[in-house]
Amino acid sequence: MRAAFLPIVSLALPIVIGTGCGQMANSPASTQPSPSPNCVQSIHPTFAYVLNYDDATISMYTADSCTGALTATNPATVPTGVDNGFNAESMAMDPTGSFLYVANLGSNATDAATVSMFTINPNTGMLTATSPTQVPTGFFPQGIAASANFVYTANSDDNSVSMFTINTGSGLLTPLSPSETVVPPLFSSRSSFSSPGFVALSPSGQFLYVADAGNGSISTFSINSETGALTPTNPAGVIAGPYPWEVSFDPTGKFAYVPDEDNGNVYMYTVDATTGTLTPNPAVFVPAGNQPAYMAVHPSGKFAYVVNRYDGTVSMYNIDPATGTLAPNTPSTVQAGTWPYPIAVNAAGTFAYVANQDGASISIYGISSSGLLTPAGTVQTGNDPVAIALIN
Repeated sequence: MRAAFLPIVSLALPIVIGTGCGQMANSPASTQPSPSPNCVQSIHPTFAYVLNYDDATISMYTADSCTGALTATNPATVPTGVDNGFNAESMAMDPTGSFLYVANLGSNATDAATVSMFTINPNTGMLTATSPTQVPTGFFPQGIAASANFVYTANSDDNSVSMFTINTGSGLLTPLSPSETVVPPLFSSRSSFSSPGFVALSPSGQFLYVADAGNGSISTFSINSETGALTPTNPAGVIAGPYPWEVSFDPTGKFAYVPDEDNGNVYMYTVDATTGTLTPNPAVFVPAGNQPAYMAVHPSGKFAYVVNRYDGTVSMYNIDPATGTLAPNTPSTVQAGTWPYPIAVNAAGTFAYVANQDGASISIYGISSSGLLTPAGTVQTGNDPVAIALIN
């Protein structure tokens, strides 16, 4: 059975359905930010990668550390390796910036799914497919996460998480034995089945969190540091909103946040550093816009940003350092493009990038000392951008 992990609105989005997406009619012309006269360019190259669902490609850019401007490499894209209508909607980079992994929803040969593997040139940022180029994974992997040694995919149609070790020399993935662990439905009163959607690693790398939209819950697993094997925590997770998205963390790992597409809220939690257990914040949630999805936390831990897909906006928040509670900034939102989706903030905390699905573009923002986003330009990308990864 195909997963029921569908957008709330009736528009056919490519996250699950690969048709009718990536229209270019509303695409804005690219505009590049202006440089600051006092900025000194970083000696370390910065690269950005955008996964384009409809094109089955990854766009590659160099990023200007002073303006945030993105410049396409030559060649500008590489194929993901699977282009059959059920392409890829998520990718993950290892913490060293050496390897990039793409979760393909289906393979070209069978209904089995795969992970495409790439090495990253540290000087040019160019991606090169490994040999072999792909490794099998579970069915319909919507989410993928990578640590320094392990990779995990959330397989929505076989109720599991696949587990891999990384060869730190070649980037090749090797499935664990067994290769999958089951994600059971935590709250049978909501649903008798699970539908793992997205996976997220705690900043410490000790815990994995699985958002289950079908069951309205977040499952928690501890990670064996030697093997990468997953073990359910006790308790095994927490109830969440009706349609929880991916879990995001502050840099310290003390606080976790989960946008909910259905009710327009962001749920807030504290994280037990020893057990990984999530405890709801006393305030429980903070309102966002219409259909909030991806979220990014500023590297300072002081600010957070949530993309509201239906509104075409980004909500901006201050973070209470003691409790992790989110409070809307002033102003509380900034405009993005049409159907914005993924967001990423660079490690310096100076620029943010939002991919606009229905505009084939990236909105670039400068970040002020008070955490506010200021539009700084746009750049064209491939059709239907669904994920962003940065190397700083």
